[in-house]
Amino acid sequence: MKHKESPMLSALLYTLVAISLFLTVRILSTPSTVGLSQNSTTSVSANLTNTKKIEDVFAPIRMIIHTDRRIYLTQEPEIMQSVNELLSEGVFDGIEGVSTYTQEDYDALILSPTQLEIRFAEEVPLELLSRYFTNLQEEYYDEGVDRIIFNSKEEDPVYLLNDETKQVFTAARPDNLLQPLVELYEGQKEAYMEVESYQSESSISYLPTEAITIEKLVYLVEKPSNSYFIDLLFDDTTDLKDNGSDAFVSYSDNISELSIDKETGQLSYYRNILDAEELPDYRLIRDSFHEIKMLDNWTNPFYFYGFDEGTDNVYYRRYVNGYPIFGEVDYGLTRIHMSGSSLTELQFLTQVIQTPLTDRGEDVTLLSGKDLLAALDAGGYSSQEIQMIALGYDWTFSEESNRLVNLTPKWFIQIDGAWKALDQWIGGTETEADDSGL
Repeated sequence: MKHKESPMLSALLYTLVAISLFLTVRILSTPSTVGLSQNSTTSVSANLTNTKKIEDVFAPIRMIIHTDRRIYLTQEPEIMQSVNELLSEGVFDGIEGVSTYTQEDYDALILSPTQLEIRFAEEVPLELLSRYFTNLQEEYYDEGVDRIIFNSKEEDPVYLLNDETKQVFTAARPDNLLQPLVELYEGQKEAYMEVESYQSESSISYLPTEAITIEKLVYLVEKPSNSYFIDLLFDDTTDLKDNGSDAFVSYSDNISELSIDKETGQLSYYRNILDAEELPDYRLIRDSFHEIKMLDNWTNPFYFYGFDEGTDNVYYRRYVNGYPIFGEVDYGLTRIHMSGSSLTELQFLTQVIQTPLTDRGEDVTLLSGKDLLAALDAGGYSSQEIQMIALGYDWTFSEESNRLVNLTPKWFIQIDGAWKALDQWIGGTETEADDSGL
C-alpha cells in the first residue's frame, strides 16, 4: 500500500530546510568574531544594549546652594535627575536679553549669596536644552551655557551663563520652580558637602572644605560581541577584509576601518567622507549624539563633555555615582569626529561595568580643596594655570584578570587641555590625606 505523506509534515520539513539555508547564508556572510572573545573578557550582546536619551546626556551634573555665609554642593545622580526633569517641563518662555559682563561683575554674579546654581560638565548649546523652553528663538540655538542661576529676588530673571565669553542670557523667572529646587536641598542636606570657591583659568569652581572619603569600587566588566559593532558601523558586511592580529581585531572595506584592542576593548573607527555639508555647531553635536547613542552601551550616567571648534571633535564622558571616569589611558572619554552630519572618527571603550564586587571595596580619603591647591602650588602650578579640577575615578584593569576593573577615587586636574591625576602632575600621592605631609 502506498504511504500518503501528511501535509503538516511536509510543511514542517520545508520550514526546517528554509531555516537551515538562512543560517548557512548568515554564517558565510558575517565576518568571524573570534578576536576579542578569545581572551578572558566576557563577550555578550543583547543584554548590554542601551540606547541613550538626549535629555539624559545633555543634562546638568551638579547643583550648588549659596547661603548667606556658606556654599553647599551635590552631584548625587538622583537629585540631578530631578533637577533636569523640573527644568525639562519647558519652564522658560525664551531668551529675553543678553549682556557681556566684565570678569569682576561675572564672578560677583556667580558668588552672590542666597541663590541656587546649576552646573553642566561643559558648555552646552542652548538648542540641545530647548526642552527647557517653550519658545527658544532660533538666533540663540548655537549659543552655549555652562550654568544657570536662580537668585532669591522674585523680581529678578533667571541667568544663563557662558564662562568663556562672559555672556549672560536672561529668561523670565517661571512661577513655582525655585521652591521645588530648594526642597531638593532642604530635604536631603546629607547629600551635600560644604565647598569653597576658587578661581581657575577661566571661571569660578568649587572644592570641598574638608578632606573627603569615597569608596574605591571593583567591578566585573563585560562587552558586546564584535559582530554588534561590525553590524552598526558597516553598511555591508559581505566584502569586509579581516586585518586582525594577535593584539587587535580589525576589519576594513573600501572607505572605513574598525579595530578593537583585544586586551582592553578600546575601539577605534575611521571612515573617509568627501564633500561634507557645513553645519552649525549645535547640529554637528546633535548628530554626533545620534551616532553614539546605540554604540556605547554604558548603562550608568553618560554626559556631553565638550566640543572643539578647531577640530570638530565632540566629547562625551562616562560617570559612576555622580563622578567622572578618567585614567592614565582615558577610558572614560568618548571622542567623535564629525564631518558635516557624518561620523568620520570614533574612539571609546567597549567594555562596561556590570557586577560590583562589594566585598572588595575600600574607603579612600582625598585632600581637602585648600590642601589640594597648596599641593599644586608647591608643585609649580598656580590656580591661573588650572583649567578645571574634578573628583573622579581612575579606571585601571586588575592585575589578576582583565575581567576585573578597579575604580579608584582621585583628584584629576586639567592643564593645557590634558587631564591627569594629581600624583601624575606632582609625582606624589593624593590619597590618605593624613599621610600627605600637608
